[in-house]
Amino acid sequence: MKRKLVMTMLTLSMVLGACGKAAEPAADVTQEAEEAVTETDTESIAYTGSGKAENLTEGIGTIEAPEAKITDTQTGALSKASMDLFAQAVAQEGKDSNVLLSPMSIAIAFGMAENGAAGETLAQMEQVIDGGIAIDEMNPLLYDLSERFRSSKEVDWNVANSAWFKDDGMWQVKDSFAQKALSWYGADIWKAPFNDSTKEDINNWVSEQTKGMIPEIIDEIPDDAGMYLINAMAFEGEWLNEYEEDHITENRPFHNADGSTTEVTMLGSTERRYFTLGDGIGFVRDYKGGQYSFMGLLPEEGTDLNVYIASLAASDADLAAAIRNCNHGDAIVAIPEFTEDYSTEMSEMLTALGMDLAFDQEKAEFTEMMEPVDGSPYQVWINRVLHKTHIEVDRKGTRAAAVTAVEMARTNGTMPVEELPILIVLDRPFIYGIIDNETGLPVFLGCINNL
Repeated sequence: MKRKLVMTMLTLSMVLGACGKAAEPAADVTQEAEEAVTETDTESIAYTGSGKAENLTEGIGTIEAPEAKITDTQTGALSKASMDLFAQAVAQEGKDSNVLLSPMSIAIAFGMAENGAAGETLAQMEQVIDGGIAIDEMNPLLYDLSERFRSSKEVDWNVANSAWFKDDGMWQVKDSFAQKALSWYGADIWKAPFNDSTKEDINNWVSEQTKGMIPEIIDEIPDDAGMYLINAMAFEGEWLNEYEEDHITENRPFHNADGSTTEVTMLGSTERRYFTLGDGIGFVRDYKGGQYSFMGLLPEEGTDLNVYIASLAASDADLAAAIRNCNHGDAIVAIPEFTEDYSTEMSEMLTALGMDLAFDQEKAEFTEMMEPVDGSPYQVWINRVLHKTHIEVDRKGTRAAAVTAVEMARTNGTMPVEELPILIVLDRPFIYGIIDNETGLPVFLGCINNL
């Protein structure tokens, strides 16, 4: 089956001429692209910015592209990449820390960036972020995954992307890069002066797309910043099966990793799907619609959670396969109500995983992204990767949000049998996530050491 994708013909050199103006989005272009790409509703929350929207399109053409169908091999690769990154984040934060990542948000933001990369820089990004899947394969996979989020009927997803570039008249964004950002990611493309008004515009866009759960992502805009590639996700889902009042118990002890005890509200239920991963046991509890689930995973008692997570990454444990191949039988489960916020700058952990070239001012290859208008020698690299997440789990359901911002820096010139029910009570450090049931992939993946 073929799907028509819009490949928008842009001449962005014209866009960069008016220095000092407030941010101006190409919102009309994005809306036309999304309507042509798919019959489902893909419109994200509208954001008009501090200036007028400007249509940058000279002409729109279409191409035929194959519809993607993710394979078990690909889900295995993405699952391993997610676990490796999660383990690296946990190790970097240190003992007894709480961590929450959105592997999907990170993959989408970097999907846009990979379309501007080349050579060994691209190869490293594909390996670390995508588990070795080439970006030409990832583009349609991420497109289809995003469409599945947006088409969910009984839970609410918002998935939005944007690209912001500096309006100084000296640089231009390559047409081929802009086409892919629009066609595969539905990205709003903005030009902006990269001053305090731009910081406010970006943070307002983030707040609207995450429904206020993440109010801001940018703390400052460095002088050498030339582009931001941003993904925002927001999830709101109610439990498929509501909790009965007599299964909600107050003032129950949660045994923290640091040896202290916190009183929490525990939500009890009997679930029908459970799984094992390494030396741990987990369960899934569905949200309405059955497409997405909450996942809880508990290591053996007496096991340090950070050590357990490191062992999963070292053994190439496939969380996605474990979710897809759950055992069926009664598991008595208890989940604490909790709210968690997490933020991190990811450059060190990504470098530690083998993606060093993208951050190297001398060696990074982003030759397919942007270039100086006058054709002078130049260098583009990733300066920072900002990631923020939020989650609320209670008796009604779950709200969660994530934002990933890839900050591109630039400079001219070269720079240097009948059994008893399973019992899984999350009353001590545990792993959790929001899972796409069809693939088993974690959209959010976190751990709680201390409540």
